[in-house]
Amino acid sequence: MSDLARFEIFATSVQVVVLIVVIAKTNKLMINQATVLLPFFFVLAMLSYLFSDVYWIVYDFLKPDTRMPIAANEFGECALILLLSAGLETILTDKKKLAGEVAFACLFISANIALWIVWSGEWLQDILFGAPYIYFLWLLIRGVRTRDLMKRNESLAVLVVSVSVLVMLTVLLFVDGVGHAVLKASVLVTMFAMMLWLAIKSFRRKDFFVATTFFLCTSLAMFATPDPYYNVPFFANTAALPLMFMAMKKELASNALR
Repeated sequence: MSDLARFEIFATSVQVVVLIVVIAKTNKLMINQATVLLPFFFVLAMLSYLFSDVYWIVYDFLKPDTRMPIAANEFGECALILLLSAGLETILTDKKKLAGEVAFACLFISANIALWIVWSGEWLQDILFGAPYIYFLWLLIRGVRTRDLMKRNESLAVLVVSVSVLVMLTVLLFVDGVGHAVLKASVLVTMFAMMLWLAIKSFRRKDFFVATTFFLCTSLAMFATPDPYYNVPFFANTAALPLMFMAMKKELASNALR
């Protein structure tokens, strides 16, 4: 087993511990809540993620340094997105499907799926497990806009940066040498800067839509980040979990006061 594989097992084990704590706190939170739909779907989502991580750790021990085929962890991560979407549905007050938002969610996730297929060559599972991200992204866009959580210039900046990253990732497929190295560094810096900004915004606003957007950003960045830089979005993804819990706790407290 390589040092990198050992470190990945360690990192995943840390996430497992965080997930167990978040699940335990969410269960405790549900006991004292009249409305339990959001924490119910959230805890199921975290359990799905936990099972996915445990499977990943076991697989790394059994077959270190080998590519994992379509397996239980992908079903777990798909369940995670579907359950988080169900949770977001329970607190989304305006479900008006604006054409621009729906079109962007479809095009953006479809572009990501296309890149995943190019990188992995596994078109069937990338399409099947990537499709739920379309609705997930639309829910986040609708929630952020409905609650006016971002200023107009912030929303425009997120749009430009997101599209720019996709363009740069696509161009990376066709360049090599110095140009490839420079562009790769630009992509990583841009993605990591976006994650940092969303992490700060999630901590300050403690809104479930913002925190979940941060979680989605880290998840997509993980798919697009090669080793050893992969651990940056992975640990950011782990940090997103307690931020989502704190935002959910605030959401439930706000609902109780209404």
